[in-house]
Amino acid sequence: MSTLPNESRLSADDRYELASRAVMQERQSRPVHFVAFGALVFVAAFIFLAIAWRHNSTANNKLVHNRIEAVTIERMILQIDELETAQVQSTDDDLFAPIPDILTRITRVGTQVGLENDLNLPRNTPPRVTGSARLLSYPYTVRDASLERILTWIQQSQDQIPGLLVRDITITLNAKSWLVKVTLTRYERVE
Repeated sequence: MSTLPNESRLSADDRYELASRAVMQERQSRPVHFVAFGALVFVAAFIFLAIAWRHNSTANNKLVHNRIEAVTIERMILQIDELETAQVQSTDDDLFAPIPDILTRITRVGTQVGLENDLNLPRNTPPRVTGSARLLSYPYTVRDASLERILTWIQQSQDQIPGLLVRDITITLNAKSWLVKVTLTRYERVE
């Protein structure tokens, strides 16, 4: 820039106007509004990206949840189909129907397996009633020289009488025989 001598032909107002035009020209040659517009577009794009990412994340979580529910529903449908098929194909008697001659059947199984001693009638225990079902208990004390026969009697009783279960069993060896205390139980429907 050249320095003007003090005796210039421009007045102070002209110099001020010239300086202001120079500043204006400098502003026009420096496009700040383009940078500000670019920054504004960047911020808007970032906000849009954050909203889209959140929406995508929510949709993905919902998709995973729906897939898990679909698999669970399919498994339930298969289980229901299997149960319906088993119910249609089942020719067995009702598992919880009362059996009036259950003690006779248990004694008959003891005779079939060849127990040495006759089975005595079990202690009379009152049934435990819960809702529409009752639990019947049959405690037996069996003495025999062969533990295998006693265990066969228990197993065949369970096989031949539907719903009969072993609740408690104690096996003791005496001098010449086995002493087995067994409690057989069965749930029956109250009619």
